[in-house]
Order: sequence, then C-alpha cells, then structure tokens
Amino acid sequence: MRINTRFTLHLALGIILWILFSGICILIGLEGILPIFKHTVSEDYENLLVLWIFCFSTLICIAVFGWYFGGPLGFIMTWIQQLSQENYIKPNGLSKIYNRKGKLRMRFMLYQEVLEHLQSLSAKLKAAEIERAQVEQAKQEWIAGISHDLKTPLTYITGYSTLLLNDQYEWSKEEAHSFIQEIADKGKHMEELIQDLSLVIQLNNTNGKLPLHKTKHEIVEFTKRIVANISNYPQAEKYILHFQADKNSINIDFDTKYMQRILQNILMNSIIHNPQNTDIYTHIFDSDQFVEIHIVDNGVGMSPEMTENIFQQYYRGTTTDTSSEGTGLGMAIVYNLVQAHSGTISVESELAKGTTFTIRLPKR
Repeated sequence: MRINTRFTLHLALGIILWILFSGICILIGLEGILPIFKHTVSEDYENLLVLWIFCFSTLICIAVFGWYFGGPLGFIMTWIQQLSQENYIKPNGLSKIYNRKGKLRMRFMLYQEVLEHLQSLSAKLKAAEIERAQVEQAKQEWIAGISHDLKTPLTYITGYSTLLLNDQYEWSKEEAHSFIQEIADKGKHMEELIQDLSLVIQLNNTNGKLPLHKTKHEIVEFTKRIVANISNYPQAEKYILHFQADKNSINIDFDTKYMQRILQNILMNSIIHNPQNTDIYTHIFDSDQFVEIHIVDNGVGMSPEMTENIFQQYYRGTTTDTSSEGTGLGMAIVYNLVQAHSGTISVESELAKGTTFTIRLPKR
C-alpha cells in the first residue's frame, strides 16, 4: 500500500474515532453526570456543558493524534538532521520503533517506506564516506609515489649530466654514449609519466567521454604487431610472449592511438610486475557482436584487494618503498579508454597462478 493511501486511511480512521470519542464523552456527560445533580439544569447550561465536553475530548484527540502522527515525523526529522551532519550511526531509539517480533509498530508503519529509504540512505552514505576516506588516502599515497617516480629518473639525469660536464675526467666515446643513453631513457620515462597525468586530467575534464577518432581497422594484425613490438623491448627480453587469434582477419572500429595505449599498458603491466620467464598470452576471440581480447599470464597474480582496486585512479598496488615503473594511473587510463570505445574490461587473478585481463569490444 502506498504511503499517501495509508496516510489517508489512518487520518480517516482518526477522524471517525475522534467523532465517536466525542459522542461517547457527551453521552456520558449528559446521561451519567447531569443526573447526579438534584436540581433542574437549564438548557443553556446543558449546551455549555456539551461544548466543554466536546472541547475537552477534542484536546485529548489532538494530543493522541500528535503522538500518533507527529512522533514518527519527529523521529524521521531528527534522523535526517543527523545524516545532514555526516553522522551515519543508527539514531537513538531506532530499536524502539520495532516490536518484539521485529516488525514496525503501528504508528511507525505509516511511514514504512520513508524509514526503509532512510536506513538504505544511511548505509550508502556511510559506505561512501568510507570509500571517500580510502580514495583520499590512496590519493595521498599516489602523490607521494608520483614524487618518488619523478625524482628517481631526475636523479639519474642530474647525476649523468654532472659526470659529463665534469672537466676533471675524460670519458671515452663509449662511456659518454652510455651516459647519454641513460639520460635519454630516463627523460623518456618522465615524458611517459607526464603524458599519463595529462591524459587523466583530460579524462576527468570530460567525465571519461574522451573524443575518439574511430575508423575501421583490422584488429588481429594490429594487435599482433603491438605484441611483436613489445617483445623487442629490452624489458621484455626475458619474457615469453605468445599470440593467437580465432580468425586471421577481424574488422572493427577503433581509435588506433588509444587502442595501442590500451594493449601496451596491459602487456607492459604483465612484464613489469612478473618475474622473468613468465609466459604472456594474447588471444583474440571472435563472436557475432563482440571481439574479446584476452591477455593472460602465469605470473605472481594479484591479491583480492588489488584485483578489486586495480582500475581505481589512484591505486598503485605498491608502496613508495617498492620499485615501480608506473604512476598508478595506467590501468585507470585503460579502463576509461576501453569505456570510451563502448567496451568493457575485467580482470581475474589468483596469487601464484597468474592474471587474466579480458577486453570486450563491440563489432558495430
């Protein structure tokens, strides 16, 4: 039964009870109280008595109605005020609105939906507060991590530059080239970090709706070429990369720049966070409406906490004391870019058994 219907019925019943109670009180006054007096009562006095009895019974009914209808409203308003002050604990007296069988008492039954919604809202606000605190903590840890990640290559660049500029030493051509190569590598790493930050800012400013330049491309050859390129990276030298596809050719619409970023981030994530000699498989599955890209490794796997939070923007999964090649933004970027392609991405992982990323992209 809807709350407005229930309220109308309760109000109608209350008015009927008020009329009956007033009538009974008047009847008792006229037939039970007046005959006690021996003298004859005038008609005016009798009318005045009826009026006093009616007013008295009305006041009693108003008090009862205020308790019946207003008591729960006062409790609800107090609860709402408590929620507005970011106090999400159960209000005092919540247990008293239920009977021994765990059901709402009659006068609170009138506002059943409101009370249920308030309990649900309170739980959601409390969960949101906890999540906000966790995100804020993760954000602070992420900022510390970013500072650490930018400082490390900068230290290398400064150190090697100082060595090259030192007139007290004469470096050989090979030594100077190795120093310059290190400076170039660290500079490239810093550039990648800054690009990650720039892309995340762009995603946040557009609420994840990044404008794409999608054109029809052949996804099998495109992915195969990326896997081949990554296998030639120095970081991937000790890793075994595999590629397989259901079909030799599958055409779908995607933005080549951002699709390359998606696949590179996941594959490099599998390389960076796994030991040498880990097998990394890339498999493309074709169906009528979707293309699925599975990137699977048999590495160290992830804990349930990491699996749950890996696509969160400020979650790194490592502390600043642990060597990390990323900003903690890579997988968040992947998640947003896949969504921008109207696709989905999920991850399954188990410690010591490996990790599976599944990207699902619409063919139309």
